[in-house]
Amino acid sequence: MKSFFVAAAALCSFASAAPASPFALSPPPAGTQLYSLQAKSYDSVSGVNNQWVALKTGATAYTLAAAQSAAAKFFVDQYKPTSTYAFHNADDTRQIALQGPDGVLLYLVDITNPSSTNIPSGQLMEWATFTMDSNTLGVKDGSTLTNRTFVAVKGSDGGYSLALYDGASTTTQNITPITLSIVKTT
Repeated sequence: MKSFFVAAAALCSFASAAPASPFALSPPPAGTQLYSLQAKSYDSVSGVNNQWVALKTGATAYTLAAAQSAAAKFFVDQYKPTSTYAFHNADDTRQIALQGPDGVLLYLVDITNPSSTNIPSGQLMEWATFTMDSNTLGVKDGSTLTNRTFVAVKGSDGGYSLALYDGASTTTQNITPITLSIVKTT
């Protein structure tokens, strides 16, 4: 029973590790640099290499698309206390968050006005924890896991969603390790 409370406390601290909406969420001012994200993979079989991160109309989970014209566009805000960034969807006030029922796979999702009060029950969620080192998307959230990586998760329809894999746990999902390159766009 004691271990349950320790585990629950650890999950609660992880779920609320992101800042409580430190940004005034609004569309970017004219002239703001926009970015797209492109998947890079050494796995030539999966077909995810050079695919673009996209958000289908009405969807909340980011997926991969072959056409650059389908790529989502983002602008960033830096959260200075942690030197991390929020990636805002450029067409309004939404941003990328990482969400999942446990820390094994945290899916890239689109969320409006994230705060600790709108985390779905039974879910872990974090936002504004991204890094942009060497034009590559990373995560800096205090985790001590060293083998975490972004992955493309193959769905039953043959398409791919995106997640941050903890690199240590077993998963039954069909995953392909990827790097998400940050590409300047207009």
